[in-house]
Amino acid sequence: MPGVARFAANLLRRGALACARDAVEIQRRDAPAMFERGVPDTFADPVEDTRVRVLTLAEAIDVDRAALFAHQIEWYRVALAHRAVDDGYLLANLRALREALGAALPAECGPLVRRHLAVAEATACAAPRELPSWLAGTGPLRAEARQFVLALLENRRQDAIDLVLRLQADGAAVADVHDHVLALALREIGRMWLMAEIPIADEHFASRTVETCVDRLAERAPRAQPTGRKVLVFAVGGDQHGLAVRFVADRFALRGHEVWNLGADMPASDLEWTLQDRSVDLVACGASLVLHLGSARATVERLRAALGDRCPPILVGGGPFAVAPDLHHVLGADAGAGDAATAVARGDELLARRRSNQ
Repeated sequence: MPGVARFAANLLRRGALACARDAVEIQRRDAPAMFERGVPDTFADPVEDTRVRVLTLAEAIDVDRAALFAHQIEWYRVALAHRAVDDGYLLANLRALREALGAALPAECGPLVRRHLAVAEATACAAPRELPSWLAGTGPLRAEARQFVLALLENRRQDAIDLVLRLQADGAAVADVHDHVLALALREIGRMWLMAEIPIADEHFASRTVETCVDRLAERAPRAQPTGRKVLVFAVGGDQHGLAVRFVADRFALRGHEVWNLGADMPASDLEWTLQDRSVDLVACGASLVLHLGSARATVERLRAALGDRCPPILVGGGPFAVAPDLHHVLGADAGAGDAATAVARGDELLARRRSNQ
């Protein structure tokens, strides 16, 4: 099955645009009225919308985790429902995609592709169209997180920053501010955009403000006792989400590790040169979306091939690893994590294991 999965995934990647065009034509043929209403220009045109769906399906098939593609369908279900798209559009698109792929792919790929699409179609029928607020209920620093989000939505940037710095001055741990205020606020802002309650500009404003907060927290954090361990942190090639790896990098620094944070979109092809005359004790790389899993696998494979026995433990993390906790095994990494707290805990375990083996 792994061989068939890789074969099918590569065919889908190479033929994503052609498959998307075929699926859109099938959808236009079978449901012309629904298709004409389509999706709004502010979201994506039908072919591009379908092409991204094909690429996401390719990555899920490559690791043979149908839950990953289904999770993306849940996201689409909410996004389309709140943008005046016909309720049957997503299911019709998946069925058209099934027909298009059935005609385009070799027979040996059929069962695997159909299984993934069947799970996705069931999800499109059953997934909720509403998402509850991340700020509902009780939890650590929940009131402060609500105040922070309100400041963001009212464009009170300095008030948001001051709130975070006041928490730190009053003794709140940086990790708690990261998890229970900043990360939670970003999830809530993301939910609000998904449900078309705010424009994408508000999400960008929130991200830039959170970046400033992370910088200011790091500047004021007490220096930890150095451990002598070196950690390399980056987001894999194609992943533009540098803020997620920044949370992880700062948390490793708080542990006393020397951290080399390369930020977003680090190409795997440059890593051999990067580590030619530098040694690290842990590599922590982020893959925020299912679309980035192929890049994550290539990064792991490139590191292992280039460094051989010198290769340090590799930790991979991001949203897909929360959906499929065993995903790191498929990618060839030593551990995986779906959030910053888990990433640091898994990283410390790998560092301790490496120390004991040296």
